[in-house]
Amino acid sequence: MGVGLVENVDDLRVTNPASNEKLLSAGAKYLADNAFDLKALMRTVLQSETYQRSSTALPENAADGRFYSHYYSRRLMAEVMLDALSAATGSPTSFKGYPEGWRALQLPDSNVESYFLKSFGRADREKTCVCERTSEPSVTQVLHMANGDTLNKKLEAKDNRIAQLLAAKTAPEKIVETAYLAGLARYPTETEKEKLVKALADAEGEKLRPAVEDVFWAVLSTKEFLFNH
Repeated sequence: MGVGLVENVDDLRVTNPASNEKLLSAGAKYLADNAFDLKALMRTVLQSETYQRSSTALPENAADGRFYSHYYSRRLMAEVMLDALSAATGSPTSFKGYPEGWRALQLPDSNVESYFLKSFGRADREKTCVCERTSEPSVTQVLHMANGDTLNKKLEAKDNRIAQLLAAKTAPEKIVETAYLAGLARYPTETEKEKLVKALADAEGEKLRPAVEDVFWAVLSTKEFLFNH
């Protein structure tokens, strides 16, 4: 849900009451009645109307950050984001000591060196505390997405999705649609398509590949891609 009934989640005391005491008590009773089956509790939460609410806030609840009046957008976890970039570009990340195509989410520990994962708050796993993982934004993250090696190398890879589109002589309209479907799981709006198709149509010869890379970069560096809505 992005925020606990009690914040911080391990700060349980009388002087730090839950945002909804009745809900906390009901959840505790449900867990006890189901033999402390955490999967059953999670299933109930995920199937609730509250969890499935839109992230688009209303004027009346735009300032709410604790009472679940709308879904609270959250940046993707470091591992999830890296895997999503790999999937969208068609260029898997290589991890030393692991086979090609190994996903960041499959890494058994944090001993694998990755500037991207470190920059975006991967937990060090030195202690059993959720506080190890951070979702705080930083200038380092912005700069790395803008001109760091991770995304740029994926866009420049010889056998990635972009190379396949160009080899098939795909029409500009289809290239833009593919970029949006791969990155945002939706088709571009008419305005988005018009601007990007024009940019591709104006690129000729050796300028076409960099232009297509720019289109993918523009999609993959948006808040829509980087955040879970």
